[in-house]
Amino acid sequence: MYKIFVRAKKDHDALQATINKFFKDWPIEIHTFKGYRTPGRVFEILESSVDEEHYNIVLLGREDSTLASLQKYFRENTIFYVIDYTRVRNARIWHIAQAFDNARALIRNTVGWNGRSYVFSHIGETFLRIDLPAADLFLGIGKGFTSLLKRYIRVELVTPLFLRLLGGEHRIFQGASLVAVLRIPDRGEVEVLREPDKTDYIVVKPNQLVEDNFRIIKLHERIALNLIKRNVEGDVIVPWSGGRDSTAVLLLTVKALGSKHVKAVYVDTGVDFDHEKYLQYVSSKLGVKLYRVRALVKEKLKDQGLPTHDNRWCTVLKIQALHNKIREVAGEKATIIVGDRDAESRPRSRRPPVRFENSFRVIAPIKNWSTALTQLYLLANKIPLNSLYYMGFYRMGCYICPALRSWELEILKDMKELYNKPFFKDFLRSRGLN
Repeated sequence: MYKIFVRAKKDHDALQATINKFFKDWPIEIHTFKGYRTPGRVFEILESSVDEEHYNIVLLGREDSTLASLQKYFRENTIFYVIDYTRVRNARIWHIAQAFDNARALIRNTVGWNGRSYVFSHIGETFLRIDLPAADLFLGIGKGFTSLLKRYIRVELVTPLFLRLLGGEHRIFQGASLVAVLRIPDRGEVEVLREPDKTDYIVVKPNQLVEDNFRIIKLHERIALNLIKRNVEGDVIVPWSGGRDSTAVLLLTVKALGSKHVKAVYVDTGVDFDHEKYLQYVSSKLGVKLYRVRALVKEKLKDQGLPTHDNRWCTVLKIQALHNKIREVAGEKATIIVGDRDAESRPRSRRPPVRFENSFRVIAPIKNWSTALTQLYLLANKIPLNSLYYMGFYRMGCYICPALRSWELEILKDMKELYNKPFFKDFLRSRGLN
């Protein structure tokens, strides 16, 4: 999935030590410039080695930083990153690991503006370049985002771009302009940290975003398809929640292997949002057989109490139910293809793109994608987002999920159809809502 380029053998050795320590079992190839420093010779080596089936990362020390000017000759899956040491070999392996993390983050968290669309590319002029691995970009698509934002900042934005940072900070852009900053905490109320300085902003259209980013979308797709095709063994299962990440992975897997070779498994906790129409529509459109299994979360709630951030006992039950169903329909040696992404959490960013859980092989083909890319990928393939996203949800799962933030709680309060659902009112009270 990754190729990393450094200048000379000693840099190679330092990088290899880093991989052995922090990225063991990751699919990483190491290449060198054979000691060359001249731009012409380095360009020749890169041109013959980079491809469109990997993310290509060029790590440079300060003394070779001028080579970063070669970036303009390569596509969005290739990035040049300068370490703050004279040479790569001079850096501690922890700093080399951090540089690899940061370079991967830059690939997904850099944005330009062409006058009508955000362009998710680090090539050319950009207005946003974030190398924080925990940062994520997502698009506020739908009337739900527009109306909910208007409650807080009193202006109407159509398809704004959100930059999610640590501590619940969300920077909101319309076009290339920073419009507002919100803090959306896990608990407590949404706080406006910066208000808009005008009332009229450009309208961004999702279909135009797809058109203007189509070439970039296809490039990331090619890398994901390559990872799937090279690593699949046995029967193939996609755990499918109806969320954007697992839906994108289901689509990728069907493209890579064909629908008759793919089984989707939906785990029902008894306290899920109603995804039935969406599951039926997408599985039918893709020609995928959908299996269902019950995890006894609802039945355990009375004794266990509501799940919390520190005690997500529900997740254990869901994984157990999923694995039991996989063994039933695909056996012990199945390949599971998941929608894990680096930006979701630090533990997920440290998992290799291909790993083993018990006897199962697990592949994470969208590991290096932003939420925005996942959204556009579905729309580019004529797959609608789950209706909850159009209502304004950033994430979805169970309606009693402790990961639902104050932003989603504002939406939940207005969903009258949930008020007679088991434990819903208990959940609202636990979050300080009547």
